[in-house]
Amino acid sequence: MKKITFLFFMISTGFVYAQTKPAWTDNPSALYPDSRYVSAVGIGRDRRRAESAALGALAAYFKQSITSSITINDAEIQVNGGSASASFMSQSIEAVAALDTLIGAEIKNTWEDANGNWYAAAVMEKAKCRGLYSAELDKAIDEIGVLIDTLYGVSFETIAKCKRAQGILGQAGVHAQILAMLDGPNRQGEVSRLALPVADVLAEARTIPVDVRVTGDTGGRFRAAFAGAFTAAGFRTGNRNSRFALEAKVTMSPAPQNRFFNTRYTVDAVLKDTQTGAEIFTYNAANRESHVASQADADNRAVIGAERTIVEEFPKTLQEYLNSN
Repeated sequence: MKKITFLFFMISTGFVYAQTKPAWTDNPSALYPDSRYVSAVGIGRDRRRAESAALGALAAYFKQSITSSITINDAEIQVNGGSASASFMSQSIEAVAALDTLIGAEIKNTWEDANGNWYAAAVMEKAKCRGLYSAELDKAIDEIGVLIDTLYGVSFETIAKCKRAQGILGQAGVHAQILAMLDGPNRQGEVSRLALPVADVLAEARTIPVDVRVTGDTGGRFRAAFAGAFTAAGFRTGNRNSRFALEAKVTMSPAPQNRFFNTRYTVDAVLKDTQTGAEIFTYNAANRESHVASQADADNRAVIGAERTIVEEFPKTLQEYLNSN
């Protein structure tokens, strides 16, 4: 007896419900052969969730494969005991972690079963996506080349450009890996070789220490808080004759008293190029601390509050500058 497939057409929505489960829901390659496509299936309680799950599964496939295959040719980009390769690998891993969307990925099919479960197929056509990723890779390599051509001298601008180039390098490395997985040419070497001049300039620039000068310090606490941010970013501190200096001023003043004793603190800092007098960036913070017992206790809380603010906020200001160029 022939198996009969019943089709119910819902004219109002344009949706076709098929009793027979499509083959692609279990094996998308049945409809999208691996020779021409990369595909994945997602399941959800509604269409939107199924489509999101399918795109997520496709991204996860690339993430897993790229993470396991990130290798650096140390002979090509070995700098200062491997700092270039270590930085490049770190940036590539960060780029993989952020890989939630894929260029050219599309939802090609959806289907709802009798229990209300939705299936979706996310697909990347290899030929089409090879062109898209090749174009993105060309753009990234050109951008890195422009940054490398403008690297000169030892300055915070140079450091910021190096940081920018390293971020692009990581993304470009991931694009090169995806291109290869789409049966495209292996262009990883082009990206790897660009890490050498960037890491070399960055390593040289960071040998110049930053002098941290704080007026109104309390037992060196504020200076240590500022210096810690530079140290965490890879700089040295402590040289009074350094070209770069952070000049900071912290003030404490009694604030109007209500039910509590109040002390207001303000923090004003500027990073300067001492050779040119140019201001590189500024940082400002202010707040008020209170205590019920005495003004001295309020003052102490203000010192602790100012220190905490510097520790938590100043590194973000520094990184924002380094990533802005």
